[in-house]
Amino acid sequence: MTKVLRFGSLLLDLFFPADCRICKEMLGWNENYICNGCFDKIEPLRPPLCVRCGKHIDGGIICSSCKSRRIYFEKARSYGEFSGVLKESIHLLKYEKKLILVDKLANLMDGVIDGFESKFDYLLGVPIHKNKERKRGFNQTELFCYFLSKTRGIPILPGLTKEIDTPHQVGLDHAARIQNVKNSFRWRGNKRQIEGKRLLLVDDVMTTGSTVNECSKILMAEGAEIVCILTLAST
Repeated sequence: MTKVLRFGSLLLDLFFPADCRICKEMLGWNENYICNGCFDKIEPLRPPLCVRCGKHIDGGIICSSCKSRRIYFEKARSYGEFSGVLKESIHLLKYEKKLILVDKLANLMDGVIDGFESKFDYLLGVPIHKNKERKRGFNQTELFCYFLSKTRGIPILPGLTKEIDTPHQVGLDHAARIQNVKNSFRWRGNKRQIEGKRLLLVDDVMTTGSTVNECSKILMAEGAEIVCILTLAST
């Protein structure tokens, strides 16, 4: 299904040139949905950043959110802020199925990996429930993992699943987000593969961090040494 969607997106780009979704200028022959000029305006997050979740803070070393709850992941880092061109790019991928953007977006994430002190044994994508994946046709975090696995040589570890088809997190406050994803993930893989391993968990957007923290809780309970988080954007 993913290959069909990607090929269909490419055919549309070849035969139906369009304007950039941001600046409205005509796209070039090698541009897709967002022109290179606009895409190059996506800026990485700048310090000071919270040492745990990686979000921008005005002062100190750790944000109030990380201070107020138990964090199961070692460190989280995002490429940029969930706004502007980056937000539009993610929406085009997730909701309009523009899979041709996967490699450009994953390439941004690739540069963030060097900011982790750890060398990772495995990559894992945050899973979505099978009903949502069937409806969408793909899980974007898995596609990011495929790209990163090729560029970094880190194998992908299957086994983390979303067992409960929870409502979307959009619109929920912090407490509701935590409750919404609680106990919704399971580890169905080989426990011996995960014990003592250093894992990099990949997602598209981190808002409160409730989803990645719940996943990290499961992975740490199964014996992982550490779990770090890599996302494309954070709010």
